[in-house]
Amino acid sequence: MIQNTTHLISLVEKCREENDIGQRIAILEVINCLLPTETKLIIPSLITNSCVDNILSALEVRLLPPIYTHL
Repeated sequence: MIQNTTHLISLVEKCREENDIGQRIAILEVINCLLPTETKLIIPSLITNSCVDNILSALEVRLLPPIYTHL
């Protein structure tokens, strides 16, 4: 799973760097295919760059470990 998580994070970064909305959506669909069934995204049919950014941010929260520790 860790290798898959690393690959997913690299795809999220690649999607963030892409300017073309069509390519961003294509990368997002690849990411969605790689997610476990219970965490698959529901991607709307009409999607904007802002929507893609929000989805990517939500994915990063799920995939990346917290950067803080409990005191």
